[in-house]
Amino acid sequence: MLNISSEQPPDWMQFSRTAHVRWDDIDAMVERTHASIRAECTLLVAVLRAGSPIAALLARKTGLPLDYLLCNRINPQPHFIDGAARAPHGHSILLVDDVCGSGWTFERTKAYCESLGNRVKTLSVYRCEGPEMYVPDYSMPMDKGTYLRWPWEYQRESEMPEEGMVA
Repeated sequence: MLNISSEQPPDWMQFSRTAHVRWDDIDAMVERTHASIRAECTLLVAVLRAGSPIAALLARKTGLPLDYLLCNRINPQPHFIDGAARAPHGHSILLVDDVCGSGWTFERTKAYCESLGNRVKTLSVYRCEGPEMYVPDYSMPMDKGTYLRWPWEYQRESEMPEEGMVA
């Protein structure tokens, strides 16, 4: 695991281009993975905030229940939003996030969920390729110099770039 103890991104996270992720990319990931996720998991857990739209699509497709967990640099100790008393125990969990960079979030949230007696797999639509990087159970590669702009980051549909456009 990379040691990310500062609030700033690591030096390797210097973005040279922007890729605009489209809903079609996310739908394709859901279509490729939903059958095995349904067979292997009993609960989807969205890592707030960016994991929520993806987890919601997976929940709709798989019929699995959905819970929410918070973990970020401001709140580095993972916790379920309904509190510790309602945290899941004994499930086969799929942690869902938008992108996996260093693995900082997945490693923390996975360890927390496992400490509650859950079996845990991870999914991100994309993962950064690089030395010592965490590799989710389900993901697609993206070079580490690419900044990903997600469709839910736009205020209006008209702000979204044309198909195939890379800035």
